[in-house]
Formats: sequence, structure tokens, C-alpha cells
Amino acid sequence: MPGYVRVTPDQIPAGQTALLLFVHNGELCAGVLRHSLEGRLERLVPDNPSPSDLILGICRMMADMPIDADLFVVLEPLAYWPELFPSLRGL
Repeated sequence: MPGYVRVTPDQIPAGQTALLLFVHNGELCAGVLRHSLEGRLERLVPDNPSPSDLILGICRMMADMPIDADLFVVLEPLAYWPELFPSLRGL
């Protein structure tokens, strides 16, 4: 079963993506942080971030992953992992 692993941006392997959690207008929102094969980090967030993007973002990312892969999670300042979500572990 896949797990949720908290990483820093520099811990995302080249060619991989991570769920990016950030606070916008006081609310927890989600996007993607992509680490290109060339080493660049690309922050992809919706034009109008919304808390409703969180669950949808997780589902989209997991749909494109191998069944046993871990989902990397990056928490920006003030962001948090919701208490009701499965455990978030470190690398």
C-alpha cells in the first residue's frame, strides 16, 4: 500500500513530482512540485487556489503512480498535513 512521505524540495528525485501543500488566503491548498530531469524545480499551482483542490490533487497524482509507490509531500511554511489523513512519514 502506498504511503505519504514528507520531503523537502531538494529530496524529490529528478523526474519525479510531489504534492505541494501551501496556505493561500488562510486556507490549505494544493499543487504540484515537479523536479525536472535537468534539475529544475517547477511549482505548479492553480490560478485560483482553493481548499477543494487538495483531495482532487491527491487523487490525480495517485492515479498516475504505480500502485505500490509512495506519494511525496512538500509542506510550504504554514502548511500542514490534515489530522484526518493517513499518517505522513519522513523519508
